[in-house]
Amino acid sequence: MEKIFYADKSAFSSSNEAVEKVFREFFQIPDPIILRTENGKPYLENGELFFSVSHTKSMLFVAISDKNVGIDAENLLRKNVSPSLLKKFTLEEQTEITSNIDFLRHWTAKESAIKYLGGTLAKDLKKLHFVQGKLRHEKVNLNVKTTVFQLFEHIVTVCHEHDFSKAEILPLI
Repeated sequence: MEKIFYADKSAFSSSNEAVEKVFREFFQIPDPIILRTENGKPYLENGELFFSVSHTKSMLFVAISDKNVGIDAENLLRKNVSPSLLKKFTLEEQTEITSNIDFLRHWTAKESAIKYLGGTLAKDLKKLHFVQGKLRHEKVNLNVKTTVFQLFEHIVTVCHEHDFSKAEILPLI
């Protein structure tokens, strides 16, 4: 079971409010309790479903699955390719980044993987490598898939143990 919910970010006072609405209205969990790991990864107290949240200036995205999941989104209009940001990527990754969209695909793949792993940008960004569509953490290949969507002028990448391309995409109104 894979789902991605989306909403205008201004519709909610916090991402927790949006997540709680998803669990109440779509999964009939009347009082969802959201907790956080020591690194800040949110999770549902009963552990039956997994979720991940990403938001940009204007949009909010929530991935839900019965298995661990990570999601990241970036606005396609955001210009991020700068020499200082490119230094955060290995030389091998840098050769694949020839445009803004390449940069956003690499960035969202790495950030969604960090969320999947429950890590942090500060500790894990340089340890993750995204080359030829595959993720490595340090020297270990991760047995995960990254699925990229283009939704509402955003690149949205989901990291999951399965291909997420058949996920149901639903508005969170």
